[in-house]
Amino acid sequence: MNVMIRCAKLATLWFVVVVLVACAGPQRAEREARDKEAVQNRVAAGMEYLHQGQLNEARQHFSRALERDGSSPVAHNAMALLYKYEGDLEREEHHYKRALRLDKSYTAARNNYGILLFQRGDFVAAKKEFEIAANDPKYGARAGAFENLARSCMALEQYPEAIRAFQRALRLGQSEASILPDLVEAYIQDGQPEYAREYFEQYLDLQEGKLNTAQALWLGIRVAAYQQNSALQYEYEQQLQREFSKSAEYKLWQQWRD
Repeated sequence: MNVMIRCAKLATLWFVVVVLVACAGPQRAEREARDKEAVQNRVAAGMEYLHQGQLNEARQHFSRALERDGSSPVAHNAMALLYKYEGDLEREEHHYKRALRLDKSYTAARNNYGILLFQRGDFVAAKKEFEIAANDPKYGARAGAFENLARSCMALEQYPEAIRAFQRALRLGQSEASILPDLVEAYIQDGQPEYAREYFEQYLDLQEGKLNTAQALWLGIRVAAYQQNSALQYEYEQQLQREFSKSAEYKLWQQWRD
């Protein structure tokens, strides 16, 4: 009889534990869902303040988000962007790394971290981050990631890779105005002047025939030289001398001419 009583008590206890666990599951899921929503709302509000340059208000929201969920990669990425705005590179990097440790698949933080590495001059590491970001089919800003990848390749003088990445960025809808000048430069550096001419003409059409930057004029000079159009080359050279005599492109032209 005692054995039966003990067994009955154990069965009852097991049933209670199962019920408690079953009840705790939905409650925990609901709490996690509320925390996630609260973090997202805080981050969204903080980003609005950050875009307006109101750093204290942004910090308050990001800090509250991290207090609510210190393991949120979204909140850590947001805090990193705040430190980026403030120029605190050490803390910016800390929060990007923290975000990626928490979620390796959080591509927004990876792309942002790549930008930090690029600006620091670590082009090899930046390229690695941009490659991962650009090739994530779920990432909504792949076009920008491909452009970032292309610029890393340009910095490393890997021109064929840069050309492929610029082309992918264009196909994904990135701005032609920002990409075409660098794509022309990549073709020139890769020894493909005919393609350089083709894309330079596209850029010229986009600018309605007006070249208003030292970069564009320096490209135009070399494309005109390839075409043996001495009159157009002279026109671009005169404009570069007249309007951008203190630019890096002007110095490059002087070296190229000599």
